[in-house]
Amino acid sequence: MPRRSLSLLLLLVVACDGGRLGAPVGGTLGTVGPGTTGTTASSELVGTWRRILYFLAEDGSASSSETTWRFNADGTASRVSVTRNYTAGLADAQTVDARWEPLVQTVRITYLPPSSGTFEFTYRVNGDTLYLASQPYARIAR
Repeated sequence: MPRRSLSLLLLLVVACDGGRLGAPVGGTLGTVGPGTTGTTASSELVGTWRRILYFLAEDGSASSSETTWRFNADGTASRVSVTRNYTAGLADAQTVDARWEPLVQTVRITYLPPSSGTFEFTYRVNGDTLYLASQPYARIAR
């Protein structure tokens, strides 16, 4: 019975998602101009964006993966990743600091020490949904 209740709860969460799990329709693509960076596109990204995925394993264990991006107007950013195992009552979190720069149809994110790496992701903003590398994130703060 608890497994059915949890499955129903997860189904309701997905059903009440407000369409954020579907493909983007309309919206604004992160484009400024050929070969340039710009502030028009960057203002779309400024804010805090969250994506949460829920999982139910065959053994009945429940877990989630939560990623929150914060893009600041000064070009700094942070990514907080939280993994939860609801069945075992465990959670783990990791924070990565970064710098970000909007490019033509992409955003370049450079992780700061002790992390490292530079990545470019396509992005699109549609209302209060950010599609970063085609993954939907809901705006939770401006």
